[in-house]
Amino acid sequence: MLSDKWFRIGLIAAVLGGLCCFTPLAVVSLSAVGLGAYVLWIDAVAMPILLIGMGILIASILRVRQGKA
Repeated sequence: MLSDKWFRIGLIAAVLGGLCCFTPLAVVSLSAVGLGAYVLWIDAVAMPILLIGMGILIASILRVRQGKA
């Protein structure tokens, strides 16, 4: 299952989205490189990334369990 391309894409997107949503990592990183003004819209971008990543991850797991992979 870990060799499935969609599983890896979903996992990476979910982890990155989770890091941006639940930790101040994005705020600190953007401020460190001089892009602190973009912090205001980070939630509008991070939450859809998290949800899309989780959807891809769940869909790939279900596809593998049904034997379609």
